[in-house]
Amino acid sequence: MMKPMNIVVSMDCEPVRLLGLEGPATSGPSSYADSERFIAGFEAIAAGYGFPVSLFVHPEAALAHAPQLLEMERRGATLGLHIHPYKYDPVRWRAHFGELSADAQRAIVSECTALWQHALGQRPRYFRPGTFSANDATFQVLVDLGFVGGSCSCPGRVFPELYAVWAGAPADPHRAHAVFRQRPGTLPFANLPLSVDLSDVRDGGGHQQLWDLRPDYREADYARIAGNIVSQIARRDPLVPMVMVVSHNDNDYTNPDDRVARNLRRSLDAVVAACRSAGYEPVGATVADVCARVLASPPEVPGWVVGRASIQAGGR
Repeated sequence: MMKPMNIVVSMDCEPVRLLGLEGPATSGPSSYADSERFIAGFEAIAAGYGFPVSLFVHPEAALAHAPQLLEMERRGATLGLHIHPYKYDPVRWRAHFGELSADAQRAIVSECTALWQHALGQRPRYFRPGTFSANDATFQVLVDLGFVGGSCSCPGRVFPELYAVWAGAPADPHRAHAVFRQRPGTLPFANLPLSVDLSDVRDGGGHQQLWDLRPDYREADYARIAGNIVSQIARRDPLVPMVMVVSHNDNDYTNPDDRVARNLRRSLDAVVAACRSAGYEPVGATVADVCARVLASPPEVPGWVVGRASIQAGGR
């Protein structure tokens, strides 16, 4: 009998592009009419594989798409809060999330939560920061504000200018740590990392990035990436195995000839094939499903070591 592998298909639902900032326009759809179609197309592609979707929704997108999002939730989608501070208010919050102090994070999350709740009639319980930008205050702030889980980390990502540094971070779902974001902890907050291929580091210009399964790439070997991710999960044998895919609402998933729509199918095909090849049955799951499984399990906290022992084991 095959072991289950949780497959989480997630989307960041951005507000429409902002013009007038320094440099190019921000990411996001050109209109909310396009966004509505693209979100629906994304859900339809995932449903073709039997997978529900998890949507991390910027407050403005929650206002624009409330009826659609609530209907998707009734069909099984999980809805969470997504924040790029500089997109939400480029005057007051011209920053990335991980650049903000604990008090500033608490202020913007509280404000965005109120707007999100006004749009959707419920408080968000799951969170993802834009570009996976976070710092050591983030998880405790989220717990204090009533969040129970989310997807805040991208293992191996090192983008200092985006305040997104996740070198050495856990690759599997885990309880977050109260004071050190790159270690598992005991907080009542389940963090679901983006799935990445730990064997292939792309390094340059002070940046580090690992391949993941997002469909936005111009070109990617999805079969190789998925195969490596699943084989690495099999070797780690986590309590809650999961593959997470991320995308955005600025690509036309209703158009079968769209490059990103084609890539999403290639990515999901590769995940399904890699799971079955490794003895797993791919099972659709939402962020809420996986968070619940993590929080229902005892915390998996690594043992404590002294510095000398760590160095002798290979550290410097």
